[in-house]
Amino acid sequence: MRETLKRLTKMTAGYGMVQWAGPLLSFIFTPIITRILAPADYGVADYVLSVSSAASILALFALPQALAAHFNNHPEIAWQRRITGSALTLALMFGAGAGLLIFILAPIIAQLSFGNQQYVHLFRLIGVAFVFGVSGAILTGAAQLALRVRWGMVFSLTSIICTVFGNIVFIVVLRLGAAGMLLTPILTGTVLSGVALVMTRQIIGPPARATMGLLLHSGALLLPASAATWALQMIDRFFLVNYVSTTELGYYAIANKIAGLLYVVMAPIYAAWTPLALAMQDDPQARDRYAIMSRYFVGIALAASLALSLFATEILLVMTRPAYVPAAPYAGVLAYVQVFSGIGTLLYTGALASKQLKTVSWVVMVGAGVNIFLNMALIPSFGLWGATIATVIGVAVPQGLLYVLLQRVYPIPYPIGKLLAALAVQVILVIVALHVPPLHFPIRLVLKMAIFLLLPLAFVALGMITPFEMAHGRLFVVNQARRLWRSR
Repeated sequence: MRETLKRLTKMTAGYGMVQWAGPLLSFIFTPIITRILAPADYGVADYVLSVSSAASILALFALPQALAAHFNNHPEIAWQRRITGSALTLALMFGAGAGLLIFILAPIIAQLSFGNQQYVHLFRLIGVAFVFGVSGAILTGAAQLALRVRWGMVFSLTSIICTVFGNIVFIVVLRLGAAGMLLTPILTGTVLSGVALVMTRQIIGPPARATMGLLLHSGALLLPASAATWALQMIDRFFLVNYVSTTELGYYAIANKIAGLLYVVMAPIYAAWTPLALAMQDDPQARDRYAIMSRYFVGIALAASLALSLFATEILLVMTRPAYVPAAPYAGVLAYVQVFSGIGTLLYTGALASKQLKTVSWVVMVGAGVNIFLNMALIPSFGLWGATIATVIGVAVPQGLLYVLLQRVYPIPYPIGKLLAALAVQVILVIVALHVPPLHFPIRLVLKMAIFLLLPLAFVALGMITPFEMAHGRLFVVNQARRLWRSR
């Protein structure tokens, strides 16, 4: 288990950072962006990016997931080159077609979305650079599956430089507003795609018809899951745009961004864990290690979620301006989206290892159906709270179903009792946090810190963390810190 943690730490510090660099910088620039952009502009940009992400899901045809499912089918380098080249070829074909379609239909999309064609240029921007983002997703995914840590570091540096440059030039200097918010990820995706093509050229082989057929078949099985996953996260925007103002849409967008802080915390770990877990799927002790890691991952996610719920108002005051503070309560509850998504990442690893692709698609589609139904039922009456509740429930449903179904075909000894007990304690503490009165700052801060400290105490009492693990964890951190110090 110690060796697994070492490899996970290395992967997290290396390749996982490419998943982390962009979102982290986005949060760093949030105080600047929200002081330049009104909530309405922020909401418009978020909506256009939601449309772009929907198109990306369809254009990618679940190829990154299909590539992950089959990349380790054979240990030969020739196989990895062939399947990577086949996936890239398909992505380029689909991405170019989708981008052209978005560009042509931009006036219609803008009219249907906002009732006017004021934002046609925003949709056309997305269409022009669409193919680069799609191909970049395949290439960075292949590098991750090949466990190339140094490549991940280069990708991270590229993301950092482009994100900083884009935010400064497009938003701060040129004051392009919503267009600037779109140009920054477009620039990052385009440059990252080019860098990834150069870095990964040695694992890109000529496409093969049979391999492309295999990817398309797996993609067809996984596409409903990918589309449903998108629906769970983004479909509420398409309801909200018809029932709330663009200002309220901005509140919801910033609430999701603040809740996404939890993603920033966990993304490097998850990005590193998935390929590492799949690489050791044939190890006799793999399932026991999966179960142990579940306690660590869920514990970290619950603690981070509670901290975000407790300090959402303070975070918004620091990162934005008073106009955005009404988003605070929504951000605290939306943090559960990241908690359940993290649990889903753990279960998804087992599903890929056991090739239960249909099961993944089915449960996520059920969750998406629940989410859409709740959005239709709740948003007209409850607005942003309706979208918040619908999203959290919709994301939770697939994880419960997937756990039950996978245990029948690929049983993993997850400590489900401990995990549910820890979740129950955390939910109680979040409810308490939402009702903390508006006391003076020092008193409020002390009270919230006291509430937060109850959670790690509950973890120890419930056995989520054992004294043995605490002692060895402390030694592991100390030893890693000493090695880093000596290497300087």
